[in-house]
Amino acid sequence: AKEMVELSKSIANKIKEKQGDITEDETIRFKSYLLSMGIANPVTRETYGSGTQYHMQLAKQLAGIPERFKRRSFKLLCRSERGGIMSLTEVYCLVNRARGLELLSPEDLVNACKMLESLKLPLRLRIFDSGVMVIELQSHNEEEMVAAALETVSEKGSLTADEFAKLVGMSVLLAKERLLLAEKMGHLCRDDSVEGLRFYPNLFLTQS
Repeated sequence: AKEMVELSKSIANKIKEKQGDITEDETIRFKSYLLSMGIANPVTRETYGSGTQYHMQLAKQLAGIPERFKRRSFKLLCRSERGGIMSLTEVYCLVNRARGLELLSPEDLVNACKMLESLKLPLRLRIFDSGVMVIELQSHNEEEMVAAALETVSEKGSLTADEFAKLVGMSVLLAKERLLLAEKMGHLCRDDSVEGLRFYPNLFLTQS
């Protein structure tokens, strides 16, 4: 990190003072540092403009990030208990971390994600009834995830979203959405009290 900071300062000073050229060695070293941090050549407005083409190229690059990060943070997207799903907030943080200095705006991320499915890419944008936006794998199997949630709740007798999140290793936000989906499909029922929202197996369904 220290070497990269010194190199970037050297390049910045040369540009600012217009003294000397940036050597080929400096360029190669700088690109290698960027590559090790994440995306080698991030899609930018300078390259593709600000219209549909920009968002299309951005969507294609976003779809490739899970493979690049399969042994890092994005491996969470493919973990079985998460069911190939991640909140757009998490995606936003990870994408910008990978892009380095070429930060992406929330609006551009949403517009790019809206194109994922139409471009037949392995990811797609999903918006829950609550308005929560997530990115999920095209292979995401909703029925299997709901069945797994029902099994977990049944084993414990009842669970809150917070308790469920800790058991399966996902954010409370996504845990709640999964429980609500299981409720919507009739597999769970709720007890909404002063102690909070708690989900139970729907015995009317299982014992009928």
